Amino acid sequence: MIKKLKKYLDFKLIGILSLVYLLFVIIYSSKNAYLRVLVQRKTDWGEFVFGNVLDWCLITIFMVFIAITTKYLMSKKTKLILIALIHLFFSFFIGAFTIGVSLGVDILRDPSVKFSFEELCISFIRLVDLHFLIYISLVALIYMYYYLKKVEESKIQTIKLQEQLSKSQLKFLQSQMHPHFLFNTLNGIHSLMDINIEKSKSMVVDLSDLLRNVLDKKDDNLIELQEELEILKKYIQIKKTRFSDQLNIHLNTEAGLENVLVPNMLIQPIVENSTKHGYSDNHISLDIFISIYKKNENLVIKVENNGTALKDTLSELLKKGTGLSNIKERLLTLYKENHELSIDNSNNKVVTKISFPIELSISEIEKDY
Repeated sequence: MIKKLKKYLDFKLIGILSLVYLLFVIIYSSKNAYLRVLVQRKTDWGEFVFGNVLDWCLITIFMVFIAITTKYLMSKKTKLILIALIHLFFSFFIGAFTIGVSLGVDILRDPSVKFSFEELCISFIRLVDLHFLIYISLVALIYMYYYLKKVEESKIQTIKLQEQLSKSQLKFLQSQMHPHFLFNTLNGIHSLMDINIEKSKSMVVDLSDLLRNVLDKKDDNLIELQEELEILKKYIQIKKTRFSDQLNIHLNTEAGLENVLVPNMLIQPIVENSTKHGYSDNHISLDIFISIYKKNENLVIKVENNGTALKDTLSELLKKGTGLSNIKERLLTLYKENHELSIDNSNNKVVTKISFPIELSISEIEKDY
């Protein structure tokens, strides 16, 4: 029985009801005390204080019962009309309860106390409107409490669902990224086999090392920048093996950003696009400049190449390729609108720029403390 009651008992709510009614008792008793002094009415102040404390205790006990009843009715999804009738009944019963218990306490304290049924009825009628308003006010507070609690729980549930959805979406996008990257690299090895078998063998070894790193991080949506650069450098080595002196990649990273979290395999697809679309009959050699730095509270990753100029806008490019659209989707999932992705022609270079808020890894945060 007690276990069942605990299920419907909210101690925080009881505390709120108790404090609210205590405030009412203080205001009400202060008013009565002032009026008694004003009209010079003879008062037993000990009895006066005892009566108000007893009243507070009785109403608090009664409201515990009402809070349990209300939670029970809500859990059983009772019809609104029935709930209204139950509360209407208890709104009148509260007066009878307090008067009856108060009388019982008076008799226990002084068995010679005399009373009549008529006096009890007069006491009940005299306070019925006050008890009704007290009851309705406290019940309204109970429903407001449960409503706000439900709203808060709904918000938490919505956030959890959004997080689950975001994680699922990121897993899908990442799983899409790996075969895309792998197929492109294998195509590069295949192309090189007819030209230089030794280099193609070296690329297979480099690819094996790279895949080991990639697979180690395959379940991580965010990794430290130093880990991302480690994967990128292995990928660059594969590219340089294939293109030899026709490809120069320059990496410049601002110091102190090693532990900043970045989306897994963020830079590699951009470098891939630079080599894939940068070469042409007029651009047989390619320079790629990768700059990573902090600007305000954002991490900026800028990749420039001096290859073939763009002919399409960003929106058109997002519709065409997997790599760039995948990056955009992941940035949107992780950072909502609080990120930037741009790609355009500037100073005879194709410039891809990504910016998003800086977030340190947990290990780095703990080290600071």
